[in-house]
Amino acid sequence: MSTTAAALKSQPKADEDPQDPPKKSKKKLFIIIAVLVLLIGGYEAKAILLAPHYKPGQKVPMGKILPLDQLTVNMSDGHLVQASISLQLSSVAAPSTMSSDLPRFDDAAIGVLSTQTYQGLLPAAAREHVKQEILQDCQKIAGTVDGAAQQVTAIYFTGFVLQ
Repeated sequence: MSTTAAALKSQPKADEDPQDPPKKSKKKLFIIIAVLVLLIGGYEAKAILLAPHYKPGQKVPMGKILPLDQLTVNMSDGHLVQASISLQLSSVAAPSTMSSDLPRFDDAAIGVLSTQTYQGLLPAAAREHVKQEILQDCQKIAGTVDGAAQQVTAIYFTGFVLQ
């Protein structure tokens, strides 16, 4: 009878799967996963709480490009200028929050372009000057990050036609 009792003990019970790991290893695996989740969550919270703060004059990394509507503007001499303008945002600026200001950015560009003349915009240096004027107006609209660094860092003409 001793051989049958030993054979019965070595057979798995009906409710146990012979390939399941023991309960202690499941518990260890759960603890390891929980620790990893806490570490990753803590890292994300730290990244949010310690977001970069910028001082006056400190360079802000470049972020996304925010395109404006294509504009056709009557200039002061009666000619037309058709311009496609994009704003270069800093890395901390949120394009989704700036989308509410798109009409104000368009108005700023229209205001600057409408005071120009056809002959005045022919030289490349004149167009650069106009971009700087539009940039200053857009920076006033967008404001700063932490009261120091501008959210709009550059203006690009992605299309520019004088008629």
